[in-house]
Amino acid sequence: MPAHHEYRSEWVAAGYKSDMGSAIASRPPKERNLRRVYHLTSAEYAISNIALGRLKVSRFSDLNDPFELLGLNFREKVARNIVRDFKDAYDAHTGLLCFSGDWAEPVLWSHYATKHRGICLGFDVPFEYLQKIQYEDERILAELGNNPELANIDPALQESLLRTKSSGWKYEDEYRRFVNLTDAFKEEKLYFLPFGPGLELTEVVMGPLCTHSLKSVKELVASRYPSAITYKSRLAFKTYKVVPDELTIP
Repeated sequence: MPAHHEYRSEWVAAGYKSDMGSAIASRPPKERNLRRVYHLTSAEYAISNIALGRLKVSRFSDLNDPFELLGLNFREKVARNIVRDFKDAYDAHTGLLCFSGDWAEPVLWSHYATKHRGICLGFDVPFEYLQKIQYEDERILAELGNNPELANIDPALQESLLRTKSSGWKYEDEYRRFVNLTDAFKEEKLYFLPFGPGLELTEVVMGPLCTHSLKSVKELVASRYPSAITYKSRLAFKTYKVVPDELTIP
């Protein structure tokens, strides 16, 4: 099937980049209150997620970045203690779903999709559920006072800590959905959030080196989510990007 180059202008009109990975494969969300975001993972986890209709809720203590929730400039020991207590307390009751704003960056596939052998899941998520990560070269400067209590981190500073990462992670173009663990369902030690109106599966993009059958993945997706599309990706011929394999676009 030919690529849908006419879709590109719709993505731009909706506020996305003109070189979006999905720009010639899928239309952007129909509703203006939704944002298309992407979760890259191994093929095995992606297929399990599709079959079971759920996404694993990550915990801050398990994320790749050791500076998570520790973005404060620790000029004083009391500040270190306060922020570390905040991280431990927050991690105890809140997890998160991590998404990227696009899937065309090859480093994403290398780091999160088993070296391009994995699968990217595209979701339409309401804006109100998403937080855009801010990338900074310097850590946050703030006065916490000398009283080592959690209350010294005011709500505005807590929000900054939740949304700030080093500029070294900028390639991720990350969006987060914070999840109260009481709103997720637990299996053994893991938490999951089900697919649904606030987490609607819309695209399944197989990595350039994914060895799973396109036909079998398409059939699985169609049986559970008939409005979602499935296609393969490839390495671009002229740029350092991952792009849709036009011959597989429905």
